Amino acid sequence: EDGLPLVYDKQLIEQYWKKERGALNQRWGYFVGKAVPFLTKLITLFIRDGKIEDAEIPALSKQARIDLQDLGPTFIKAGQMMSVRPDVLPQSTLDELTKLQDAVIPFDTKVAVEQIERELGGPLGQFFTSISEEPVAAASLAQVYLATLADGKDTRVAVKVQRPDVLSTV
Repeated sequence: EDGLPLVYDKQLIEQYWKKERGALNQRWGYFVGKAVPFLTKLITLFIRDGKIEDAEIPALSKQARIDLQDLGPTFIKAGQMMSVRPDVLPQSTLDELTKLQDAVIPFDTKVAVEQIERELGGPLGQFFTSISEEPVAAASLAQVYLATLADGKDTRVAVKVQRPDVLSTV
């Protein structure tokens, strides 16, 4: 298989990362490209004002959320963890990071439908009488659609669809 091994095998993991060295370096470059401007802004505020003024926090919080979201599932998870830490972060930051719980930018529904049909082995109509056109929630690793099973009982279910390439991204 081409991807990262699903079961721990030191040799296979080393082989994978040797082959993917360019991807890893590219990922680090993207991280640095997001982190350095944000940290530079924080340092500039500290140098200029000696602290971060309360008026600056909402904009910084929004930028932090956007950057975490752009960096992908692992960083979104970190933001989700921090969104429940009122002992560490101010309320406006918690409010912004809470958006990472279920309001991440969704991936294309067409891609989700293709994935559902591939995994279930047939067209949506074979399994569901209806499914929401857009996800009702989107988070770091997956998004959720509401559907009605084609079971003759109109059973309502949530269909969770994993983000494409999540394994290689995480």
